[in-house]
Amino acid sequence: MNEILEKSDVNKYFNAALRGGLRVVRSGSILIVLLAHPAFADGVGQRRPDGAQSVEEMTVVGARGSATSPSVQSARERLERIPGAVGVVDDSTYEDFFTQSIGDALLYTPGVFADTSAQRESRISIRGSGLNSSFERRGVTVLRDGVPISRASGLTEFQEIDPIAVDYIEVYKGANGLRYGGASLGGAVNIVSPTGRTQPKGVKVRLEGGSFGTTRAHGSVALANDAADFYAGVTALRSEGYRDHSDVESVYGHLNTGVRLGDLGETRFFATALSDNFELAGSLGLQDALDNPRDAARPVTIGPFFPGGPVTVLDPGPVADDWDRNLDVYRLSNVTKIELDSISIEGGLWFAYRDLDHAITRFAGIIDQEEQEYGGQLRAEGDLVLADRDVSWVIGTSLAGSDNSASVYENESGSRGPLRSKNDQDARNWLIFAQADAEIVSTLTGIVGFQYLDTKRTNRAIFQDTPGRVYESQVNPRVGLLWDFDEQTQFFVNANRSFEPASIADLTAGGALEFTPLRAQDAWTFEVGSRGQRPMIAWDLAYYRSWVEDEFVDLPVEGANGFLSRTFNAGDTIHQGVEAGLSLFVERPELEELGLDISFRAVYTWNDFFFDSEPTGVVGTERVSGNQLPAVPEHVFLFEARLKYEDRASVSVNVRHVPRGPYVDFANTTRIPDYTLIGITGSVDVLENLRFFFSGENLGDETFISNVTTVADQSIEDARVFTPGQGRAFFGGLEWRY
Repeated sequence: MNEILEKSDVNKYFNAALRGGLRVVRSGSILIVLLAHPAFADGVGQRRPDGAQSVEEMTVVGARGSATSPSVQSARERLERIPGAVGVVDDSTYEDFFTQSIGDALLYTPGVFADTSAQRESRISIRGSGLNSSFERRGVTVLRDGVPISRASGLTEFQEIDPIAVDYIEVYKGANGLRYGGASLGGAVNIVSPTGRTQPKGVKVRLEGGSFGTTRAHGSVALANDAADFYAGVTALRSEGYRDHSDVESVYGHLNTGVRLGDLGETRFFATALSDNFELAGSLGLQDALDNPRDAARPVTIGPFFPGGPVTVLDPGPVADDWDRNLDVYRLSNVTKIELDSISIEGGLWFAYRDLDHAITRFAGIIDQEEQEYGGQLRAEGDLVLADRDVSWVIGTSLAGSDNSASVYENESGSRGPLRSKNDQDARNWLIFAQADAEIVSTLTGIVGFQYLDTKRTNRAIFQDTPGRVYESQVNPRVGLLWDFDEQTQFFVNANRSFEPASIADLTAGGALEFTPLRAQDAWTFEVGSRGQRPMIAWDLAYYRSWVEDEFVDLPVEGANGFLSRTFNAGDTIHQGVEAGLSLFVERPELEELGLDISFRAVYTWNDFFFDSEPTGVVGTERVSGNQLPAVPEHVFLFEARLKYEDRASVSVNVRHVPRGPYVDFANTTRIPDYTLIGITGSVDVLENLRFFFSGENLGDETFISNVTTVADQSIEDARVFTPGQGRAFFGGLEWRY
């Protein structure tokens, strides 16, 4: 099954599914029209794409990587045994794009919605996870080489990932991330680092530049011998940004070294360092964001209430108060794997130091935090035979904690004023999980697993705040079936439970408000789908439905005009959707003679998230049962056509289409306008070791909204909660290897 999946230069998985109901008929008809287009129908089923290797060829050519950092080929083989929607994103699929964040790298992954709230800051939602979180990001567990970088307190700062210093990305949607502690609705994302064994040996230098005064430089080195290997890379980014007051300066360094332990296995040490500093332009009113997308937010005023009356300034805005986010993170970790005859044991340890200086509105103040993260994990897996049936099993546990000194100061024209509050915050997580995959018949595998998560969040008030503590624990079962219809086609079905306790930021409004206890969000999810390939086509299809209780929703604090939000527990909600991706390869003898290769990829995601009960306390007395949850569009289409000349040059055109923008409010009174973004990318080998690449984004210079902060009823509040997306931009660069 890896033959065509290897061939595609992009996210290889196509997800689509059929189901009943009026909502499905509407969305399904759109998908059918897409697949019926001649670009897809022409040439399907003729012969295998050129360059696809046989299993024997792959065994010889495909590097297995190292024990602690498997190759992308090994990752694909492992993920094929998961009875659910998963994905692998190779770094080559986005290397011609100007990817500032991990959200840019995941853009073409079905089921993943990624937008931009500020330079280098993405909001990533998988299956509606954390779809309107205002404080950092929740709902997805993010790991680097199997070690969590999501904080023990429950949040993730996606700017910790440099997309250039990535070998590939594994996406485990929902409970498919069980082995990585993905207990939340969105699942887990595992970032796999380049190593001296998985990267071409030698030096790589990458220089880029483009619109809005943007420059980026990257250098790396990879070395290896029989006993050890070494990789180190540094990236520096500087940009003035599309909007006023949106400069960014970022430096990211990553290194790892692996040492083989004879025939037993390998130990690998990782170190990362990040200094990420960017200004915040703030949000605008809807019409202002569409008319003046490059402007920073303006001061909020009330009045005059009569001729010559006073004007009350509620907040001077991002320029006068120098809204910004300055984050330094230093992280050390180790992964050691021992491989015996029928069992392997893997252990991990990590420590991180985080320093945040975050100046925002006068409502929220200036946030100052120093945090230490630490933890350890142990996992064992193997194979055995029971009753003449093959059984694969895995069992593991992890402990993680954090201690955070969190202070908030008054924001006085960009300078620190009096101390407003000071808290000592700590979080603890204990995870146990186990799973067994048992052969029922030769083509059918049954999967049974469970996960137990025990969490604690504590806020100790030192000055001007309220203490609080929340304990939450839950057992999350999982069952599934994986049917190998033939060597190239699989069908799967699974049911599982997910669990997500509130983060410290949710409990304290990012430190701006008093401690408010929240119940954990949990859900039952059913999933069914298929993946596989035939000559010249590869697909991945999934439909899921989640019944969610106590979903976290964010609403502005009264009187803050959208500049400060608080998290609430909503009533019951439903999350359902289709995740669809398709890759096609058009081949003709005349094209082959010219050395040309034409391929297409298409991605469709249907997000149907709505209230299943009255969300008491969220939108007052308004009846909103059946209303759509805001912030994420219901339909998202992505399409790319690529022309490749041998392995020396390529050019592609891409389209992102949102036919109906998402609601901004829970009352469903205001939608974001629809939009279509057109881009182009390409590369050419100038010399044997020198490659030129370029990309153009939003070529039509369309004005659109990239991110919103949710409100109760926008028709009444008219809040400034809209972030304009980036206009037309061009980037280019050179990559040299030696």
